[in-house]
Parts: sequence; C-alpha cells; structure tokens
Amino acid sequence: MAKYAGLYHGALVGVGYVLVEVVGLAPGLIEPSGDGLADTVWLIASDAIVLGMAALAGWIGAPRGGPSSSSDKGRGP
Repeated sequence: MAKYAGLYHGALVGVGYVLVEVVGLAPGLIEPSGDGLADTVWLIASDAIVLGMAALAGWIGAPRGGPSSSSDKGRGP
C-alpha cells in the first residue's frame, strides 16, 4: 500500500501494535517479573525492538524504482 516512505509506514504499524499491546489485546515480548525498574527497562527495550522490526519490514516491503515502462503504453486516452 505504501508506495513511498516504507520505513515511516512500517514504524506507524509498529506504533499501532505497541498501542494495542498497551490496551492488552496483543501479547508483549516479555512477561513481568515483579521488579519495577527492570520491567520498565525491558518494556522500553522490547517496544523499541518492535518499532525497529516494523520499520525494517516496511522498508523491505516498499516497492523500489520507478515505473516498469517508460513508453506510456496501456494508459487511457
């Protein structure tokens, strides 16, 4: 769907996943251990990993290059 800025669109999908994770509808990467500081650090790290992977997937999935033909054949009048 994203013809340009695949990295940006992938990051937006990652933000959406993190928001769904906050609400509790999606599982997180880590389980709480009971230590508040360690849980906070690991939660931030896991969300950063999710955002990074989503941005990478968006960048990889974005189409590259220009049009496949420069002859303009197949266009309507």
